[in-house]
Amino acid sequence: MSVPRGIASETIVRLRSVPVERTPQRLDPLGVQSAWLLVPLIGIAAVGYAIASTLWHLPQLRSPGLALTAIGVLALAVAVATIRTHPGLAPFGRWSHVTVIGLAVIAACLFAAAVWGRNQRIQDDWGQIAVALLLIAMPLYRPVLEVMIAAVAAATVLGALAALQAGSLEIVTGPIVYATVAATPVLALAAGGAGYAWTMTGETLRWREVARAGQARLETELRETARRTVAQKSAAVFDAETVPFLADILRRGEITEADRERAAVIADGLRALAVSSVERTWLDETLALALAPHLPPSADPAGAVHDPGGLDRALTEEQRAIVSALVSTVVELPGLEPATVRVDVSAPEHPAFVLTARVHEGRRAIRREIVPYLSALRSASMVTGLRVRAGELTLRFAYPGSSRL
Repeated sequence: MSVPRGIASETIVRLRSVPVERTPQRLDPLGVQSAWLLVPLIGIAAVGYAIASTLWHLPQLRSPGLALTAIGVLALAVAVATIRTHPGLAPFGRWSHVTVIGLAVIAACLFAAAVWGRNQRIQDDWGQIAVALLLIAMPLYRPVLEVMIAAVAAATVLGALAALQAGSLEIVTGPIVYATVAATPVLALAAGGAGYAWTMTGETLRWREVARAGQARLETELRETARRTVAQKSAAVFDAETVPFLADILRRGEITEADRERAAVIADGLRALAVSSVERTWLDETLALALAPHLPPSADPAGAVHDPGGLDRALTEEQRAIVSALVSTVVELPGLEPATVRVDVSAPEHPAFVLTARVHEGRRAIRREIVPYLSALRSASMVTGLRVRAGELTLRFAYPGSSRL
């Protein structure tokens, strides 16, 4: 008899249909995590160029204090970008993007005010270069259209500032020329970063389609493998219990009441084995496969997952890949007691997964291994939590709206 499922098909469709931003961070969270160091390096380059450019402009400064404030604001923009794009704080949201680029533009405006009326050339001002450098990395974390809108807005502001200074510059020409000179680096570098992110996003989506097609081709083979597994387990139980029982009856030539009771027990066992094998979920198989090398051959990890509602069906392919990697990482933690690993799943409308285990390892080492996968789950539209206390590890990941987090 089939075990009733606790999650409706409509709920699975709703959860899997949550729109995901088409960004490399959302579509390939683990890959983008490895590129995070690019953000602080770009930020350091921007601040370094701003300092050097300010020194070049010393004879032209009307307000050195304002110039120093501009560098400070730029450094703040770099700090916000570095912290908010860190893998431990994924995903990088729209307001973080607006804050970073907004602070960079404010810094550029402050520097323009510091040299207003004395500036000789727009070309060597650091404002447009600093803004452009920060915009290079943004397409990895935000949609291309949003980045280009921010770039156009920043280029408009910086171009207007340059045009307003046209009459006091060393080379006298039309305001539109200086506006173009100031806006071009911003638009060019933003477009370059957006083009790379667009290509990366397209390749990731194409890879997903190939993966889905391959998975569909394997479904028939996997079902056949599951049937063979059930048959093999049933045969093993039959050989170990049923055959000796029948042989004993044949030897005695009679059936007693005790034989009837034992036959009922064996039948119930075979039936339960068949049902449990057929009803095993993806999460059951994933955890069993990860634990198998760490448990004695006689141990059965089947009870390590409590998911009577089959809620793991709500996980998308991307979420399953991350969860599978997370489970494997947890099982490989030094000092883990494999027999204590358990996953409880609840809340059919907003499935919540809680993994618990006993582990004799420092909190910092555990966080270093696990946090990247939790960040990847957050990038895949889930909320996460991690607690390590007195040797007890508790991992939580769920769809938004769950009361378990």
